[in-house]
Amino acid sequence: MVLRSYYNIMRYFVKKSKPSKKGLYLQIYRTNYVPGKGNQNKSYKALGYVSDLIEKGIEDPIKYAQELVDKLNASHEIKKERQIGDVSTQTNVGYFLPKSMFSYLDMDKDLNIIASSFKCHYKFSELFKTLVYAQIIGPGSKHYLYDKTIPSLHKVGKYSYDQILDCVNFVGSDFHKYIEILNHHIENKYSRNFDKCYFDCTNYYFEIDEEDDFRKKGPSKENRKSPIIGQSLLLDADMIPLDMELYPGNESERPYLRKRIEDMKSRNNVSGRIIQIADKGLNCARNIYAASIEANDGYIFSKSVHGKNLTDTEKVWVLLNDEAANKWTEVRGPNNELLYRYKECIDTFSYSCKVKADDEKETKFTVKEKRIVTYNPFLAKKQRREIQKMVDCLQQKITYKEIVREELGDAVKYVTIEAKTIEGEKVKIAKKLNQDKINEDLSFAGYNLLVTSEINASATEIYNAYHNLWRIENSFRVMKTLLDARPAYVSTKETVFGHFLIVYVALTIMRLIELKVFVDEIPIDQLFSFIRDYNITENYDGTFINNATSSHTYLKIKDKYQLSKLGNVYLTDNDVNNILKATF
Repeated sequence: MVLRSYYNIMRYFVKKSKPSKKGLYLQIYRTNYVPGKGNQNKSYKALGYVSDLIEKGIEDPIKYAQELVDKLNASHEIKKERQIGDVSTQTNVGYFLPKSMFSYLDMDKDLNIIASSFKCHYKFSELFKTLVYAQIIGPGSKHYLYDKTIPSLHKVGKYSYDQILDCVNFVGSDFHKYIEILNHHIENKYSRNFDKCYFDCTNYYFEIDEEDDFRKKGPSKENRKSPIIGQSLLLDADMIPLDMELYPGNESERPYLRKRIEDMKSRNNVSGRIIQIADKGLNCARNIYAASIEANDGYIFSKSVHGKNLTDTEKVWVLLNDEAANKWTEVRGPNNELLYRYKECIDTFSYSCKVKADDEKETKFTVKEKRIVTYNPFLAKKQRREIQKMVDCLQQKITYKEIVREELGDAVKYVTIEAKTIEGEKVKIAKKLNQDKINEDLSFAGYNLLVTSEINASATEIYNAYHNLWRIENSFRVMKTLLDARPAYVSTKETVFGHFLIVYVALTIMRLIELKVFVDEIPIDQLFSFIRDYNITENYDGTFINNATSSHTYLKIKDKYQLSKLGNVYLTDNDVNNILKATF
């Protein structure tokens, strides 16, 4: 049997650049899995503009490009067969880690009851868990999971390609049910903390040209013009995924903050007060109104100190260093180095918003808030360096020629823009540096402002709570790289939703192992590396040779699971069975 090498996962795909004046540009890219870094994409061959290819006699350039990619992928598979062919009988046993968590949660009965209407001729829970294992071990298209990854899992059931697609389609048709089941069993085993909730959104692109009822063109996090879908992710206070939602790519993220909190409370029977923690881009007056007025919840969010985001009074207060009126408190590290300093104030602040979309007038309201301004010397140094880099680049460009606005990117704020007509077309042109804006941003480098309804919480508590947001950003990174959530090689709405459910469940299981089993002692990247690396090869005498590399991660896992033979070179069939049955 031909088995994959997890550290040599490679495939080709067509990349379509955003249209320019010459139209769509096609390239063939190669993606390769790199341990600890995820999928790395690199240009393989430039095909050229669609218009040029048509002139060369290629009627359908996109179809032509895809046919080239298909041939390259097929050739790569043949090459791998020649390389390892029938020599390797390597199988993966590392999936015992997520398997042990599934066993601990004890979800099988509920999953099978839900699936009873499915009328499948196999144990539904086992296939569902197998798909999660496969997504963790070696993600790819559903055909890839069927053909390569699932057969490489030691002692798992055999499933047809149609059975896999049917399962993905079935769970995608009502994916909230499976999230609710997962949450129910997590709650039974672990006491979940709903005092704080972390929320953020991202989106995923699809290599398609035409929109449908859920894949829509909208603001992409990666500046892609392809149709996308949006995903909101909610974490509990312990940073364990709590809920997920998918929505059309052309819809705004902000309303989903309110909607997700409301749905989460309802589905998980949460009646207490929740502190919403989100990035500055997801907080607005309407969300503040929903939290403080409608739901009696709280919030923590960051408010940018740049531009028009602050009032003149706030700007003066942020920079004010009068010790008598504005006492700064320093927070230092183990070597007495300054980590950051902060000051705080409590006051009543006014907001206004339209409570309902069809309201003619905005509703005015006031809330009592604590505001904490922090200064980080390391962040200040980094931001000043970035500002100076942009200014240096602008000086060179403006010296030699006038630059259109679209060429400036983020640096556009540091130039004065003037309208000018060129060949009958009105465009905006950069004329000179905006020194006032440059000086303002330099003066605010390193500063950040936190806004919270929690006036009785300490400044350090608020600061630490907000800065845990990196966990949710890291969760998106894990889903997009280690779990290979994009691009999604499925087409119907149900299979797309099913795909993302499996990715979500895989993330949740891995977070539980990271944060509950190992109590944050082993980073999630290292857990993925261990699971993918722990492979065995069948020996001539019926024993197995352990191909895994010893590491500190291995030693911690060995101790936690009490597996004395985990690191042995030679393993018997009984040894392997004991590993697969291991519990923590």
